Amino acid sequence: MSEIDNLEFLEPNKPKNEDTEGKPKRLTAGSIVLIAGIVAVAMVLGIQLSQQNLTQPTSGAAPNFYLELFDGTDFQLSDYRGQVVLVNFWGSWCAPCREEAPELQALYADYKDEGFIIIGVNWLESSREKALEFVDEFGITYPNGEDIGEIVANMYHIQGAPENFIIDKEGNVHQFIIGTVRYDTLSETIETLLAEPS
Repeated sequence: MSEIDNLEFLEPNKPKNEDTEGKPKRLTAGSIVLIAGIVAVAMVLGIQLSQQNLTQPTSGAAPNFYLELFDGTDFQLSDYRGQVVLVNFWGSWCAPCREEAPELQALYADYKDEGFIIIGVNWLESSREKALEFVDEFGITYPNGEDIGEIVANMYHIQGAPENFIIDKEGNVHQFIIGTVRYDTLSETIETLLAEPS
């Protein structure tokens, strides 16, 4: 027998996917589980990659939102066009939020009569009582409300607290700040924005 006679793969009439009895091979349960696992991993990676493109707004029109405040009144961002707005995402469980609370209150007290407002968006809070204790502890007088269902946080693609957005008189995001804010670093920005014509 020559070497050429041993090359079975060259036989044109024998299907490659048949076993020795001529029946098509079927997927085993293990193969199905493996394929399902690979598909699941691919889907998770796809979702993560798509979410990487969802970042906090750093310019352009600030997403408008509605928030029911702790005092029972309503807040809608678009109602404050013509003013400088600082949107503060916070939680009582957040140590940096506790550090910046007195700074934010001081900014509000000094600039509220000049057309500056802060809106506190309470995020991922364990209870309403904890949030109200935080407001009382720091003597916060600017409006605050709970972001029930993370509706506002999702609009702004919040990833942690504190996160702050300074919005100009035209309703555009002027600056995004992640982490604790300080009076000294924000006051100059606020004064500059307040001085701009409406």
